[in-house]
Amino acid sequence: MLAAAKTQIRSSFSSPRAVTKVEPLPPQYANDIDLQLMARVKAGDDEAFNQLMLRHEKTVINLVYRFTGNREIAGDLAQEVFLRIYRASGRFEAKAKFFTYLYKVTLNLCRNYRAKSQRRQTTSLNAPRNGYGGEELPTRELEDPTGSAEEQVSRLELSAMVREAVESLPEQQRKAVILQRFNGLAYEEIAEALNLSVPAVKSRIHRAKLNLKEKLTPYLEAGESIV
Repeated sequence: MLAAAKTQIRSSFSSPRAVTKVEPLPPQYANDIDLQLMARVKAGDDEAFNQLMLRHEKTVINLVYRFTGNREIAGDLAQEVFLRIYRASGRFEAKAKFFTYLYKVTLNLCRNYRAKSQRRQTTSLNAPRNGYGGEELPTRELEDPTGSAEEQVSRLELSAMVREAVESLPEQQRKAVILQRFNGLAYEEIAEALNLSVPAVKSRIHRAKLNLKEKLTPYLEAGESIV
């Protein structure tokens, strides 16, 4: 899927990198497969980086897609994430789990993309095929045999409103909500990825849910969940 990134990685050097001795990991991370691979990458083992990409490319593409709402750009930004990690591999230090580093690089790129994109255009509410964070709605919702065409349109319109509401959240709230709701991270993992305390993460998610409830309650039926 990210063949172009692999090509650029190979072309980054006029000749293959010399493989040096792999540095030992801190004891608390000795069994972390991703950090083991990253230590090999730092030592010049490019095949180890290919393995890292295979392990995480879908996660990165999905995260980029949810933060940008742009399926076409998701692959390009995911490619840039891995290129940045590869180019900085010589300076990598195993001070936390690999996913923490991966998410930080991804989130920084997404933030930069959103800032540039918002200067060029305003996000439209009329995205009937997109749901939370921009993901495509499941086919079962589009082809519900028990629902009328009017009900289907209503569901699609609500999904677009929810997506827009999530995108309108303050950046720090939006990050926490997406990592929890769409990437399934626990509070502790979100705290590590965003360099926050667990109470701070819980507070941001709570405030985000209150904001979403305020924005969307008029469009929801009684008892329907927002996030």
